[in-house]
Amino acid sequence: MHPGERIRICFRSLIASLAWLLAVAQAPAMAAETLEEKQPPLWEFQLVAFGQNFPAYPSSANQNTTVLPLPFPVYRGKFLRFGEDLEDLASGKILDSDRINISIGVSASFPEDSKNLSVRSGMPDLDFLIEAGPELKFRLQGNEQADRELNLSLQLRAAVSVDGLDTRGRGIVFNPEVEYLARDLLGDGNEVKFRLSSTWASDDFMNYFYGVAPQFETIERPAFDASSGYLNTELLLGLRRKLSDRLEFRGSVRLWVNKGAANDQSPLYQRDYDRGIRLALYWTAWQSKRR
Repeated sequence: MHPGERIRICFRSLIASLAWLLAVAQAPAMAAETLEEKQPPLWEFQLVAFGQNFPAYPSSANQNTTVLPLPFPVYRGKFLRFGEDLEDLASGKILDSDRINISIGVSASFPEDSKNLSVRSGMPDLDFLIEAGPELKFRLQGNEQADRELNLSLQLRAAVSVDGLDTRGRGIVFNPEVEYLARDLLGDGNEVKFRLSSTWASDDFMNYFYGVAPQFETIERPAFDASSGYLNTELLLGLRRKLSDRLEFRGSVRLWVNKGAANDQSPLYQRDYDRGIRLALYWTAWQSKRR
């Protein structure tokens, strides 16, 4: 073989070897970059068209419809998150392992005007109610990245009513729940949720909904002092579906079973079963490049 030919062969081999080494060296970085691209943005700003039809309070015969357009900032930090869900407004992680998660959660419910509720006519309004407290979650199957996830959660929250600058403690609420998530079941990015939960509460919380103080007593509405105990059980079926890169639909239907509640003898207790529906369209107006 001609010496020049040998040199060209050696040179090509050297170039091929260097290219292979460079590809091997870049592979982990490219894999990490691909994995990062699949993560949701750290910050988002969304516009939400939100509507729900819920009972005015647990066991109320009045179904109230609320329709609101909402600006919705979203933050997904390592320890603090807010705005990811209308139901759980914010959460702060304390411990997050493969099987156990401990966090602080915050949720809220809309106020109700008692003059619109015949059974509560003349009584104080039901104010905006905030519940905040720790949650202990056990991952029984899967995780946040898996196609299927089964969780058992124990939530203990303190309730506070808010009326302008006036805030009042409304007792303690305990919620054990089982939640099953099926991701990508109806296509990429979609999620189906089933949840079964029960609510137990202190006497302060129960009196907020079912107590009748002597000054509000009438012939049809005798005085009643509510007691702590079982409130109700909720069954929820939810759907989360991506309509485009920036538009998402979320909806849920719910059934509450109030039968057997600790305060079913209250004159404010009206029915054994409640129903509810919540629908929302999320449009992402802006999102950060940082994941």
